[in-house]
Amino acid sequence: MRARLLVLLAALLVALAAWTATAGAADLPPGFQKGAENEFLELYFKPDTAEIALLHKETGALWFSNPPGRDQQETLARGAAKARLSSQLVITYYAANQQQQMDSFNDSVAHGQYTIIPLEQGLRVEYKFGKTWQDRDYLPTIISEERFNELILANIAKEKDRAFLRDMYGLFSLEEGYDSGEDLSIMGVDFDRLLDGWGIKVDEPRFRTADKRRLFQEYLVLIRDHKQYASLGDVKPEEIVALRNTPTLLLKWNVMQWDIEDAIQLVKAAGYTPEDVAFDHEYYNVAPPYPDLRQFTVVVEYLLDGGDLLVRIPAEEITFPDRVWDAKNEREVSYPLTTLSVLPYFGAGGAEDAGYMFVPDGSGALIYFNRPTPLAEPYSRRVYGQDYAAVPLREYSAMLKEQIYLPVFGMVNNGQAFLAIIEEGDASARIEAMLPGMRDSYNRVWASFEVRSSARVNMEAEGELIHLRRLSILMYQARLNKNDIVLRYVFLPEEDTSYAGMARAYRHYLMEKHGLTLLPSRSGLPLLVDVLGSFDQIKPVLGIPTNVVEPLTTHEQVRLIVDDLLAAGVDELKVRYLGWLRGGIRHVYPRGALLEKAAGTQRTWQQLSRSLEELGVALYPSVDFLRVHRNNLLDLYVQFIHAPRGLDRSAAVLNTFHIATYQPIDQRQIPLLSPARLSGVIDAFLKEYNSYGLSRLALGDLGLLLYGDYRLNPATLVDRVMAAEIIAQEVSRLSADRGLMIAGSNAYLLPYAEVLVEAPLFARGEAILHQTVPFYALVVSGLVEYAGEPFNLSDHRGAFYLLKLLETGAIPYFALSWEPSSATKNTDFDYLLSTQFREIKGELLAVYNQVRDVLGSQWPLVITDHQVLAPNVCATTYHNGLQLVVNYTAQPYQLSADVAVPGVGFVVVQGGK
Repeated sequence: MRARLLVLLAALLVALAAWTATAGAADLPPGFQKGAENEFLELYFKPDTAEIALLHKETGALWFSNPPGRDQQETLARGAAKARLSSQLVITYYAANQQQQMDSFNDSVAHGQYTIIPLEQGLRVEYKFGKTWQDRDYLPTIISEERFNELILANIAKEKDRAFLRDMYGLFSLEEGYDSGEDLSIMGVDFDRLLDGWGIKVDEPRFRTADKRRLFQEYLVLIRDHKQYASLGDVKPEEIVALRNTPTLLLKWNVMQWDIEDAIQLVKAAGYTPEDVAFDHEYYNVAPPYPDLRQFTVVVEYLLDGGDLLVRIPAEEITFPDRVWDAKNEREVSYPLTTLSVLPYFGAGGAEDAGYMFVPDGSGALIYFNRPTPLAEPYSRRVYGQDYAAVPLREYSAMLKEQIYLPVFGMVNNGQAFLAIIEEGDASARIEAMLPGMRDSYNRVWASFEVRSSARVNMEAEGELIHLRRLSILMYQARLNKNDIVLRYVFLPEEDTSYAGMARAYRHYLMEKHGLTLLPSRSGLPLLVDVLGSFDQIKPVLGIPTNVVEPLTTHEQVRLIVDDLLAAGVDELKVRYLGWLRGGIRHVYPRGALLEKAAGTQRTWQQLSRSLEELGVALYPSVDFLRVHRNNLLDLYVQFIHAPRGLDRSAAVLNTFHIATYQPIDQRQIPLLSPARLSGVIDAFLKEYNSYGLSRLALGDLGLLLYGDYRLNPATLVDRVMAAEIIAQEVSRLSADRGLMIAGSNAYLLPYAEVLVEAPLFARGEAILHQTVPFYALVVSGLVEYAGEPFNLSDHRGAFYLLKLLETGAIPYFALSWEPSSATKNTDFDYLLSTQFREIKGELLAVYNQVRDVLGSQWPLVITDHQVLAPNVCATTYHNGLQLVVNYTAQPYQLSADVAVPGVGFVVVQGGK
């Protein structure tokens, strides 16, 4: 009996799922056809617009590439801007140094310039952007009466239309010996030479003498312009012989524009083409219409992959006009394609929809539907931060304190959700989002891709006769990026329709695709400290300003700090040691691993590493490979050879900015190392570093900086996607023999990190962002140990920072020195405030003990859920059952009838102490 009930229940579930899928498909607007199907999804497409729709069988949710009710719901955009809502791609290119855009509907589908091809598990859509011929190219300016009647009028059904079209032209010819008796002379034209005995005959009864003269003059103007003569008098007799005994029609000069538009439609319908126009114009020595050279091709493939949708754009099939001959202007031209926006309206929410968009700004942020913010602008940020080699950053912005570390974005719309993962081309991507009113009536989030980097380079020239300050030109990468663009759209089940569900989906993706695994559980809360070893400053030596390295924490003093912390009850200690290399914190070019003498000797270094190993303290000496802080001739760093080239063809540098003016300080520019040279530098560094017998290393900039090397030779050019691949390959090599602590870190290095520092705990983006969420922590918790900024150097100190540790499960983290921080006063390191261990020890232990009291001593913790209960009031749930609510506002938050969360405080709701 029980078995029978189970069979009936299973049948009921199958029937329910089938009914749900059928009901979802029934909700499709008319015109959609099924293109592919698997166990989880059905892919539909609309042949007349090339838009797609996805049916998620389990939930019955329908996702559209374009808003299905846009014709009625769109109230802001008009004309071509409204028609753009039907596009799946938007391309950006440049013409004469001016940015231009085309979209797949207005510039491809609307002209029938696309092909939909079925694939085994999806669809392929081939778009040709740009009309070969403009509408005006279909209407002849001059044509013989015979061809006009045969090719055009004979194919127009209505007499009224034929008369309308014929009335737009004037009929004339040249007849030998003909004399109308009228003065048709034209200033500057020698009729005796030009006509050579032939007379001008105009067969238009309503034409006055002036009109007849104007008709012939307009013909001469057409020849003059085509032949590029200086005047009408330069027209030669042999260039007008086509008029001899040939009744010819010339478009009148006073035809209204709206009549021309109507005439074009009639001519098109008659089957008369621009190629026919070219034949007729050339017969009369008049300029033919020239095809528009702005022709682009892009292919999009939609593929079902289990429960996900893959969107792929093959790089090798992207074409654009590059050094093509412009016959009209007789010169070579290019229309560089720079950016592709992919599915900019996918899942877009309207004014009646409820939900939010997720963007990975810093730790992560939400943009709530239909909630405009004063002064907010559309969201647009590069994945993995600025490309400092493309063009130098000329002014500091607070937004640079955080960047996008994860190549994802998502949306929750009316109880359904998707997460988009950029699988390929992530290093060239931007995450973009808009609210209604910014351009149209929709809430939308998407990714755009820079397929060819470009930058506007300012030119300056000054002299007695020249004073140019703002002249600029556009410079481009020598070739298109070689990588395909691939996005994976993951459709979430009902229980995961939240940003926390998106994080769980991405976490699962990283574990499945990139091999990340859960850390083993252990007893003891870690404490992470940056120990500042030494720094350089300018001091007078024998009256000469000299760069001198001063100690902040010697090797022996590091041991004293470690012993003190362990004696105070710290369970587990991790030390990142900065300033151990020759030169201090701003160490020399690391073609070796020479020790800084101000911090200690080879003997004390070996004693330190051995003693910390015996104590179970993890030591991570820190090194920067990309930033060349200091170098000399012996280091073999030659900026002309080893630095990446910017798009302005100069050696790229990293600017340091003045804290008050936000302007760059020329004397503190930091040279950079080309990604192409990274492998050689790491080899040279490891040759000496390995002799110390250390099992760990801290990477200071490889997880934070990503830039290309834009050399003119396409063979030696390193685009940003290639740079990410090079860095990932080198970090993978480093991780094979040692544990790595990585600052940042960008997503492509997560598989190789043992510990993350300077991980994002905040979103510092623009006014459009409504709520910070710990998406980054949700993803990496339990997979990698992580910490934010050092507590004592953070913008958010005290209780606010403590709440962030409790909310995100980040490791307590401090920057320490043995010497007082006043030692760095009036130096480039005066930002190192409150670092002296003896002064900050009490605060450090208080924060550490409070985090341990609340979160417990079992580590690491995995965040299983996170909710925003109210603006800046959040609830975190950990895998061990611990649940707590943090309140960042100044006012108490009433959690329940008998529980209130104090302002800038927290409450443990379940579990814990």
